[in-house]
Amino acid sequence: MNHEPKRRRVSSVTPQKADLHIHSNFSDGKLSPEEIFLLAQKFQLRAISITDHDNVAALNISKNLAQQYDIEFIPGIEISCRKDRTEIHILGYFIDPDNVQLNSYLKYFQNERMNRARQILHRLRQCNIIIDWEELKSRYGERSIGRPHIAEILIEKNCVKNHNEAFEKYLGDDCPCYIPKYKITPSEAITIIKEANGISFIAHPGVDIELQGLRDLIALGIDGIETVHPRHSIAQIERYKQLVKQYDLQESGGSDYHGDKKLGPAMGSFTIPYEIVIRLTAYHSKLQQ
Repeated sequence: MNHEPKRRRVSSVTPQKADLHIHSNFSDGKLSPEEIFLLAQKFQLRAISITDHDNVAALNISKNLAQQYDIEFIPGIEISCRKDRTEIHILGYFIDPDNVQLNSYLKYFQNERMNRARQILHRLRQCNIIIDWEELKSRYGERSIGRPHIAEILIEKNCVKNHNEAFEKYLGDDCPCYIPKYKITPSEAITIIKEANGISFIAHPGVDIELQGLRDLIALGIDGIETVHPRHSIAQIERYKQLVKQYDLQESGGSDYHGDKKLGPAMGSFTIPYEIVIRLTAYHSKLQQ
């Protein structure tokens, strides 16, 4: 029996769509790359990008799945940064997951992330909550271990009812078990993405970036702005589209899907027209010439 997935037939009448902000279980998402491609096929997405947090482990696997499922795949990443006291995320598209400079940064970042997780567990012990480090590492060893993973175990141990309570009571900023995350600057993130032959985008600016902050990032040489995001209002989407035109930038967008309704909207619920992917591909190709 043939177990190969059926080829997706896209109707010429149906508008072709793309979701360029998806997280797999190699960072803080719930689904494997193959499960993501199965859903992308179900929702008739023409193109997707997996943009795990500071992690590229899903990308080479996904390149093979893209051929198998006949879905265009853009290798991506979401890099955590800090500007002054503001946390900023920079999306990278078309990156080379085998790039030496990129992997050197990611290795250092993963070590820092592990150290942070250990410190959080130490503080939890001071609150009489014992989480074994080996248990955490064995369960999430291939992922970018972070607070959401620790929150899951707190829920399992009946220490809290849900993720919100875990962050409000223990893990959130200024809470008893909070440890600051290691962050690079947006300028450094843009450079890392460029060295990996990628293009850089401001992720979900409507979440925490003021207009002047956006202009500062544009001045650093950012390639584009994520205009479409679940946490953007219609007015914000229009404002960011105007900035894209004003500064001759590119645009992207997606669902920021994590594989769980509790963590956000479903894949494909926030999409961009496939024509934008065509423009992004042409723009990236021109830069590589």
